[in-house]
Order: sequence, then structure tokens, then C-alpha cells
Amino acid sequence: MSGAPPKPPPMREINHAIPLVDETRQYNYHMPRCPDALKPQLMEKINKYVEAEWWIPKTATQAAPMLCIPKKSGKIRTVVDCRKRNENTVRDVTPLPDQDQIRHDVARGRFRSKIDLSNAYEQIRVEPGDVIKTAFATIYGTYLSNVMQQGDCNAPATFQRLMTHIFRKHIGIFMHVYLDDIFVYSDTIEEHEHYLGIVFDCLRGAELYLEAEKCQLYAEKLDCLGHLIDDKGLHADGDKMTKIREWRTPRNYLDIQRFLGLVQYISHFMPDLSAYTGPLSAIMRNQESFKWHPIHDKCFEMIKVLACKTPILKPIDPRNGETIWVVCDASTSGVGAMYGQGPEWKTCRPAGFMSRKLTAAQRNYRVWEYEMLAILEALMKWEDKLLGFKIRIASDHKALEFFKDVKRLSSRQARWMEYLSRFDYEIEYVQGVDNLVADALSRYYHSDRWDEEHEAREYADADARLDPYKEDLPWDRIEEMRVMEAVGKRIRKAPRRDDEPRRYADKLTEHKDPRDIEAEELHKYEVKKQRAEERAIRRAELERIEDEENPRFIDSVAEGPDIHKYIEGAESFLNDVKDGYTEDTLFQKIVDEPERHKAFSKTDGFLYTRNRAGDDVLCIPRAVKNGRRMTEVILTTAHTILGHMGAQRTGEYIRRFYWWPTLGRDVDLFCDTCEICQVTKGRTTKIAGLLHSMPTPRRPWDSIAMDFVGPFPTAEGGYDYLWVILCRMTSLTHLIPITTKIRAKELAWIYVKEVVRLHGLPSSIVSDRDSKFTSRFWREVHRLLGTKLLMSTSFHPQTDGASERQIRSIGQIMRSMVQPDQTNWVECLPMTEFALNSSTNASSKHAPFELTFGYMPTMIAGIQPNAKDSPGVREFAQNALRNLAHAHDAIIESRVNQTSWANKHRSPEMPFEEGDLVYISTENLNMPKGRARKLMPKYIGPYPVESANAESSAYKIRLPEDLATRRIYATFHVSKLRRHEPNNDNLFPSRDSKFFYDFGAPHEDEWLIDEITAHHWNKNTVEFDVRWNLGETTREPLSRVNKLEAYAAYLELLGAQSWRGLPRIKGPTATSKDPANPQKA
Repeated sequence: MSGAPPKPPPMREINHAIPLVDETRQYNYHMPRCPDALKPQLMEKINKYVEAEWWIPKTATQAAPMLCIPKKSGKIRTVVDCRKRNENTVRDVTPLPDQDQIRHDVARGRFRSKIDLSNAYEQIRVEPGDVIKTAFATIYGTYLSNVMQQGDCNAPATFQRLMTHIFRKHIGIFMHVYLDDIFVYSDTIEEHEHYLGIVFDCLRGAELYLEAEKCQLYAEKLDCLGHLIDDKGLHADGDKMTKIREWRTPRNYLDIQRFLGLVQYISHFMPDLSAYTGPLSAIMRNQESFKWHPIHDKCFEMIKVLACKTPILKPIDPRNGETIWVVCDASTSGVGAMYGQGPEWKTCRPAGFMSRKLTAAQRNYRVWEYEMLAILEALMKWEDKLLGFKIRIASDHKALEFFKDVKRLSSRQARWMEYLSRFDYEIEYVQGVDNLVADALSRYYHSDRWDEEHEAREYADADARLDPYKEDLPWDRIEEMRVMEAVGKRIRKAPRRDDEPRRYADKLTEHKDPRDIEAEELHKYEVKKQRAEERAIRRAELERIEDEENPRFIDSVAEGPDIHKYIEGAESFLNDVKDGYTEDTLFQKIVDEPERHKAFSKTDGFLYTRNRAGDDVLCIPRAVKNGRRMTEVILTTAHTILGHMGAQRTGEYIRRFYWWPTLGRDVDLFCDTCEICQVTKGRTTKIAGLLHSMPTPRRPWDSIAMDFVGPFPTAEGGYDYLWVILCRMTSLTHLIPITTKIRAKELAWIYVKEVVRLHGLPSSIVSDRDSKFTSRFWREVHRLLGTKLLMSTSFHPQTDGASERQIRSIGQIMRSMVQPDQTNWVECLPMTEFALNSSTNASSKHAPFELTFGYMPTMIAGIQPNAKDSPGVREFAQNALRNLAHAHDAIIESRVNQTSWANKHRSPEMPFEEGDLVYISTENLNMPKGRARKLMPKYIGPYPVESANAESSAYKIRLPEDLATRRIYATFHVSKLRRHEPNNDNLFPSRDSKFFYDFGAPHEDEWLIDEITAHHWNKNTVEFDVRWNLGETTREPLSRVNKLEAYAAYLELLGAQSWRGLPRIKGPTATSKDPANPQKA
């Protein structure tokens, strides 16, 4: 414990060797230097080492300079600048242990100790034949070293081999060794004492000495490879986090390099860190003068914010009996996962995070493949921590629960199943709305530009790793991988435009902590530098292209392989190009007289011209071969390769390789009429359709609006929903608690009791298309009462804007009243209603109480209106009428202003006519079970317009049967529609101009019931006409329907208590569907 004794260390089974590639090579070294403040310490150290025979004074033909660096304590640290010798050294590739594994094992132990060796490198002997190679120069002379030197590239590998050799029987059982740091962990103090004794015996036998000051025995808080470990888990080092938070704004490349190097420290704790380090790293890649933009400053500050919020990671411990969870999710941009341990997946303690970006081809996978890819990526990342333990995988894709039970597997599925079989796992379905962490991780790359590149390790590749020979990968994934390989082969070495990063790297190495100059760190730095140079070469190659007309040309499309390699039948296509010149009048003239057209050249029968970058590109004739225009072949291939990017990027990509006179116009028309683009891309323009205000009511409660709010926590009485009813003129509101299971008959009774009793019958009711409001019973009641039902078009809540705005106010008021458990929300309704009706309305400029009753109720005890000020009956009535008139005028004025303001953000619609083809937005459509909405197209269709009402911007669409059976209302607002752009059959004759989305028909849908439409008596038995979800109507006996909600709704409609009370006549035939929830038969 007192440190290494002043004598040479013994020769052991493993000593340090310095094998050189070229034994005769000479190096040019600079003169050694030492700060004046450290010179006394240097002299003292030299004397001590020479006395111990660690260093030997000697002359040499070449000697590396010694660097003198102060430690944090102020003591001297000496490092030999061996960089030039290291370049000529045969590298020892002995790997260093996995730091994550060490930290996780140590954090699992209840008792922990750390043992540090004294002058660790100096306790390793150099092979006698290699001592001459260790010559180094100081300001006090030249020396040779009998012991291993700081700065030697193979020193860490030698030391690690020795320590592994000494402790090979115990590593991973109760201890780990990382260079000169020894970590011991155990569950009981008795075990810990025993294990420490074993470690000390091994060190004693190898004659390795410790430094008492550096040893932490039975530590409550332990520094483990840069992280802090205590009983709570794994923490980020507070000192390092403080440095990040206090780092000044970078002023040059060196500042950024240092900052990013420190920031990498928290990458384990913050999976979204790369989203903010990416723009900072890009500064280093552009090889231009240093420029600091606002986006860089924002990312810099966000990293500091993240440094204040680093979570605690708790490594999993299979011994405690709690479930090990792997929570996964996928999105259109990437996959994400976290793993941890706890009783439930929602509350498990996180042990790690993972995000991977999807490639363009992977984004075309089916839903289950997306979600399975997320699981495979997670298991591959944490395979060493999960193998051998029972785990539960949480996924929001229910079909994966049955993946184990699939009897017939494709060869691709079999590969995935074979890998999964290594684990003891169960897949559990969870609701997607609850899976917040994994969903957020899967969307880290959601805002990436289409051409934004990332390092290869950031992309999902589990599918390729499980199919290395590409036997079962989809064709577009195979082509994508070939393109990536081809792009790598096409990179040519270009001169560096600016060597500033290299010079900064040299300076950085000189000022690094000596521990950081060891082999592992130097190797990592060299790898990073090599990758940076490769990216710089690629950009330099692109930067040779100068495009004055379109400065974004270089950035828009990354250089790729020749497009003709991916054209179907490329060889025959080129022959067709050569023959097609005779069918193109323009190119025929050039072929006949090439000397008169200097802009073109002819080689081997092909015509070439120069693009804006100065490269030769092939001229494509507008000829038709095999039923396809040759230009159409180019457009289809390029547009597909680029993942259906827009016209500008598609055109720029094609111009790299081909040209024809109408290229720009053809690209625009091709992309505009592309069916896939029309259904998968969202709008970039203003909302279509101007605002149409509803008529202003003539009197209070002449027109009302209503909506449902919920669900809420179940309160006393079983209430879990709120029914909001308000007067559209005065805004007087009634709040009525109801239950989810309330039937239309009960709802109608509450309506009569709470509205009609107080205010009479309204002439119209504005509402959305809730199943209660569209039921036959509700519609029939109001037909008999003479009230007109005004329902919104499909998925257009703006129709009932008054209710939606009032609902927001209700939520705001109730949030301030309810208890933390929220079960008293019903008790808060009376005062919430009073508050709403007492507040002044922004449109009418009066409170609802004033307009309805002519006065404002008081709430403060002891304060009553002055009797002298109370008006008489006639004056009271006049005031009430005057207020209503003022309110009516104010409402009209407000709606005029509202319409004017809203239309500034809308565009006048291009009215559709009957028969026009349009696409329908899928934003709110009820999609088939088992498919993720995030992977659905933006639009479906096209479908013909059946009728149009341009005054209200509402259009009725002739829907196909598969949509009609899914209860999609056929009338849509214009903002939910997109005009179909038909294909130009003259320019693109072979193109499929229709793209219909397959909704499928899941097996269980065959057993879903829409409604019972009629009944028939046969003596004393009754049968029912049942309309099924897929449109078929069958006659079923009572025994098959008497448990269904549709049966109960049918009895309610006819006012019968049971089947015996049904009239002995044919039941009513339904004229429309009842959109109540379908029930399984």
C-alpha cells in the first residue's frame, strides 16, 4: 500500500515489447521543454527514477522529447511524445474490456471497492532487447527506460494483458480490471472481505504495489470509469456536468473538438444528444472558415440544458426477482427502445436507451416488420445483458404477441425467429398512447432533411445482419445497400482545402491528459480522424461542381451511382437509346451533322452534351420502345431511387446523368401526376376553403350546440362523461354529467328535463357526428319535435366551434378546482357552470346571465342591488330587449371580423364539380386493425364527387363499399380533399394511373354487427334481420342475438322490454346505419 519500492520490477511472464515495422527508420524530434514551475519536480523525479534503476542515463542517436504536464494536484506528470515511434510500431490489438459491462456489474453490487496501482506503467519491465528503443530526451539529458513508458501506443494493451493474466479466474465473478483500476463488488460484507483478500494475494504474488491514497474500500460513492455509482444507481460525474454547463461559447475548431469530446460523456444518459451535437459536428466537416450561426448557439445551449437533467441509470439485476423489460416502438423515421427492471413496464427503472434511423428502403416495410425491427435492434444492442434471463418485451403492435405461434414462416421470418429463440422472452401488447418513451426515441430523426446523413452506426441494420447474403431482403433494400457500397467505391481522394482541423488535432494531442494519449484513446482518435477525412474527400468531390443558376444544386442530392445501373434491362435500354435517335427529329439533325453542333459530341453512336457542372451526360430521345417512352423509363427510375422526392430534386438528380430538351417540364408533370406522391404527401399550402359563418340565432335558445367531453375518472353515481349544451346566441351553458353506457332513449329524457323544461324547443341543434347523435332513436325524436339536426361534415370540428371553445374554458376552470385524484369533478360542475355563465362573452360583450335573465346573479353574501336603483317592470323588459339587440349586433360584427381574420390563413377553394376525382384525407379515418396510422398514406382515392355545395365548402363523395362498411360519412369539407391530377397518357403511356389503398377485410370483421333492421314472427318464435359489418344482411334466431347491444338498441327503438313485447308485424327497415359500437356475435 505504500507504493512501488525503489528497485526495478521483476521480469514476469508478460513484459513490454516494442516491435517496429522498420528498425532502421530515423525520426526528427523537436527539443524538449519544461515549464519553470515544474523544473524542480522534474529534477527530483529524474533522481528518484535513476536511483531505482527505472531510467538509465545514456546517449542515443535519436530520442523522443519528454512532455511535462501539471496534474490537478499541482504535481508533475511526465509523458514521452512517442507519436512518431508509434507510427512505426506494430500495433498490439489486445482489446480493452467493455466499460459499460464493468459499470453495470459494479453498480449491481451492494458493496463496492476500487483499487488503484501506484505508478502502474513503471511496474512493468521492458524486454531487454527493446530498452534501446525507449530513448527520450529531457532538459537535463537523455535517458533509456527499463520500465514501460507513458505515451507508448502498445502500453495499455501490455498492461491489460498482464492484469487479465493475473486475475483471469476471477474477472466477471466478483471483480473487473480496466488497466490500473481494479473493481471489486459483492452482495454481503463477508463476501466482500473474502474477495478483497483474494485480490490482494494475487497482487502480492505478482509483486504489484498499490497506492493507499487512491484505494476506495467499501465506498458508498464510487468513481467508476468516469461515472459515479452509489446505492441509487449510475450517475453522471457532477464535475464534468459542471464543466459542460459552464463552457463558454466556442470560438474556433479546437473549442468545438474539446466540447464535443466532453459532451460524449453523457451520451449514455441522453439518447437524443446526437440531435444537438450533429450541427456542431457539421462545422468541423465543412472544411471552411469557422462560422457560428444561431442554430449552433441553440444546440450549444440545449446541450447545457440536457446536462442539468441527466437521469440515473439503474443496471438490471436478475437476482432481485423483478421483471426485466425491453420497451420498443417504431415510427416512419426510426426505431427506439429502452430496457430496465421493475414490476411494470411503465414504472421500470431505465438501464439504457437506444435510437436508430431507418433507411429509405426500410421505410417501405410493413407495419409488423417495422415493429419487429425495433425489437431486433434492441436485443442486438443489449444481447450481452439479456441473454440467459427471462425478459418481457413491450410493443404497441398486438400482432407480435402471436409471432411465436405462427406455424408457417417465410424464410425471412425464420431468420428472425431463429435469432429471437436465443432469448427467453414474452411479447406483451401495450397501448401506443402510453408508450411515450420508446415512441419519442423512435422519432429522434423525424425532423431530418431527406438528404441528411448520419454515421453508419446510427442506422438500423438488424435485417441485414441477420441476412448477410441478402437472400431474403426486399429488392429495394438490396438495391439500397448496393448503392451505398457503390457510392463508397466512387469516392476519390481530393486535396484538403483547409488543414486547420489537422493542425488543431496536433495541438490537442499535445495538451491532452497523458492517460488520454494511451493506445485506446489514440486509436479512437485516429478512427474519427479517418472518417472525417473520408467525408471531407466526398464533399470536396462534390464541391468541384459549380452551379451558378441553382446554388442549392450541390446540397440537394448526394452523389450516387450511375442511374442506368438500376434501369431494368440496362443493356437493351442503351441499344434502344442509340436506335431512338432516328425517331427524334432534334437528335436526328445532330447525328447527321455533328460538326455543326458544338454543344454536342458523338461517341460510339451515343450523343453527349455538357451539364452545368461540366460533365458529359447522355442525350435521351423521346422515342417509344416496348410501349414506354424512354424518358418515362428515366423519370420512373430516378423518382423511385430518390424515394418520391419533389420535382426539383428529381430533376437535379437526372441532370447529373441525362438530358433531353423538355426535361424540366416533363419532370414537373411526372411528379405532379405521380399517384404515390399525391396520396403520401401532405399539404404545403394554406388550408383550402374560406370560412362560412353559421346564421346568427334570432332569439335565445333558438339554436343550441352540444358535445360530449371525457372520459373522466368514474365519480359517485358512475358518471364518467360530461354533456355540454349551450345557447349559440347567449352562450348560456349547462353541464350535465352522464355515463358512457347511456342509451339514446335516456339521453333524450335528460335533454327534455334539462333543456326543454327550462328553455323550450330549439329550432336547430349543432353537433358532431357522435354515435348518440346519429342514432335512429335520437333522429326520430327530433323529427317528431320539429328540431333540425345540423351535424358537421366528416372530421371537421370547426363546424361546432362554439362547443369546442367552451370545452377549453371548462377544462381550464375545472383544473383549478378538482382534487389530485380528480374523483370530485362532478361536485365542481355547479360552480364551473356559474363561472361560465357569469363571464363576459367576447362576441356579445355581455354575460350569458344578463342576456338570458336580464340581470346578473350575486355570489357575495350581504351585497344586494339598491332598491332605488331597481328598474320597474317596463324598464326591466326594455333593458333586456336592448341587451339582446346589442348582443345580436355584436355577434354579427364579431363573426364578420372572425371570418375576415380566418380567411387570411385560408385559400379560396377551387370548387369541385360532380364527377371530379378527388382524394380523401386519412388524418381521421378509422383505419383497419393491425395497421399503424403513422404508416398510412396521407390520402386515399381517387373517388368521384357525387354532389357539391360550394357555398358551405361541403362535398359528398361516392365512396366504395369497403369504406362505406367502415362507417365513414360521405360528406367532407374541402380542406379534407385533394384534387386528382390525371396521368398524361401521351407522355407516360405505360404508367399505372390509379393507386387504390387496400383496406383488407380482417377475419374478425366478418363477425361484427352494424344493427338489427327488422324482426319476423313465426308462430311463437321470432327471428331478426341482422346487417353485418361488411354489408351482408342475414336472418338470425333469437338465441344468436339476445346478448348483443344491437338487440337492446332494437328493443329500445320499438319501446319493448323484451322480445315478447315486440309487435307481431314486420319490424321497421333501417334507412341508415347505426354507428354504435359493433359487437361480436
